[in-house]
Parts: sequence; C-alpha cells; structure tokens
Amino acid sequence: MDDRQQNDCRYCAVRALAGAFALGFRFLAWINGLGVLLILLCSAGAFDIDLDAQWLRLPFAAFLGGLALCALGLLWTYPAQSSLAHQLAAGRARRSHWLPMACTLIAYTLSLLAFLAGCWFLQSLLAFASY
Repeated sequence: MDDRQQNDCRYCAVRALAGAFALGFRFLAWINGLGVLLILLCSAGAFDIDLDAQWLRLPFAAFLGGLALCALGLLWTYPAQSSLAHQLAAGRARRSHWLPMACTLIAYTLSLLAFLAGCWFLQSLLAFASY
C-alpha cells in the first residue's frame, strides 16, 4: 500500500468516526427530547394522568440532564476530531485524541443512563398514580 492509499484510509476512518459521534448525538438528543416533550404534555394536561405537575419534576430533570450530557458529549467531539485531523496532516499517529474520545463516550453513556432513569421514574409515578 503506498502512502496516498494509506492517507485515504486514515481520512475515511476520521470521517467515519465523526459520523458516528454525530449519529450518537442525534439519537440521544431525540430520545431525551421526546422524554421532555412527553413530560411537558403530561403536565399541560394533554394526557390525562392523576398526578400533579409537581410530581413530574424528577423525570423532567432526568430527561433535561440527559440532553445536557448529550450536548456536553457533542462539545467533546471537536477536540477529538481536531486532534485526529492534525495527526492526519502531520502524518504520524499520537494518542492525544483518546482523552476527548473517552469524555465523549462517558457523556453519551451518562446521557443514555439519564434517559433510562427518566423513563423509570416516569413509569414508577404512573404506576403509583394508577392505584
């Protein structure tokens, strides 16, 4: 494999990683945003539930926390991508992109866990309201 083909492969790998980070952000933003929308519709009375709006604070906070962690993960993708682009331009591999990538993955994981916690809190409240 000559040098040009090797650079093309590296470029494709960097673009695939950027696409994966953006897809993760979109997925987590959608599911947490739909959770926030559901809580707002429940508290506004669009769905008839036997709970006061104040009981929906904990799931609402969990979904908003998931959105904030999702945005934090997106902010960490820029240093990772710029480090990888610099390595591609310099022609030598370094490990300076591992920390931003790890922070991105941790933020995305915590965002998913916040979504799961919000769903669990909401389901528990709705089960409590049905008694």
